[in-house]
Amino acid sequence: MGIGDRHQKKDVEAALRRAEDAGLKVTHKGNGHTWGVVICCPCAQHTTVSCTPRSPGNEAKKIDQFTERHRNCA
Repeated sequence: MGIGDRHQKKDVEAALRRAEDAGLKVTHKGNGHTWGVVICCPCAQHTTVSCTPRSPGNEAKKIDQFTERHRNCA
């Protein structure tokens, strides 16, 4: 992710950093309500990241759960 691609919610941004550290790919789309996508390249599964989540804590938890499920793939 580049400097301008940071998520505005710090809980979500921290979860995205943890996903990157685990070897997952984080892409910033910036269209509509979707901020971007976290992708597991080996198995081609992904999860979307909301731009304005109702609960930033729950959004971060969703990203962390996806990261844990795909930690062994990367």
